[in-house]
Amino acid sequence: MARLRVRLVVTADDFGYCPRRDEGIVEAFLAGAVTSVSLLVNGSAAESAAELARRHQIPTGLHANLSEGRPVGPARHGASSLIGSEGFFLGKMGFRRAVAAGEVILPQVREELEAQLSRFRELLGRDPTHVDGHQHVHVLPGGPTSSWA
Repeated sequence: MARLRVRLVVTADDFGYCPRRDEGIVEAFLAGAVTSVSLLVNGSAAESAAELARRHQIPTGLHANLSEGRPVGPARHGASSLIGSEGFFLGKMGFRRAVAAGEVILPQVREELEAQLSRFRELLGRDPTHVDGHQHVHVLPGGPTSSWA
């Protein structure tokens, strides 16, 4: 009887958040402790992180973000259910409250996530190896991905 082979995948998320974090993630990848990364395309170091991923041939996915920083899609230019008055996402708890109150407009979520995927492709020149979510906002009961997938 053939033995089932198990492969452990260890993904470091928030890649692109800041240069110092990215350095640690790359060090962990080169040491074999991390097998892939998830790129935060709206992070302050997204461009340099993408370069590190290309240089070191790190399998890279999209770290979809609806809760921290500024959006990359159309919401960055005006009013949106995803952002506050200062133009930043609502934060983890603010986003959760907005979802619970039914205030999140699902087509705006789709637009933002599509813009993040497009930005990923611009930065890396390819599709992501995987997609996961920043601060797990994608798994909230009744959350944005449950209705528009």
